[in-house]
Amino acid sequence: MENEQSILNQLFVSKEENICALNEYDKKRIKELTKDSDTYQMLLDKLEDLSDNDISKSKVKDSLESYIDKVNVIGSYENEKFYKIGFADAMNLVFECIKR
Repeated sequence: MENEQSILNQLFVSKEENICALNEYDKKRIKELTKDSDTYQMLLDKLEDLSDNDISKSKVKDSLESYIDKVNVIGSYENEKFYKIGFADAMNLVFECIKR
């Protein structure tokens, strides 16, 4: 099992750039999906309205960016996990078909 995980890790790393790269279709689709939800900018605008204290605003902005980084790390982990599971399932299906 450990050898299989090592191979899956190597395959994922070799494909990671292509998996994460956004082509023009991806960019267009993401823009369509997020067009009505610019939450980050909305929060920054609200922060400007709420406080004149630049230090407090900076702390809130740093916290928000840290949270976004955390969400991105979790998403990246989940994507890697699902990629590996999907690849392993596909290979098992191929092996099952070959056996028959």
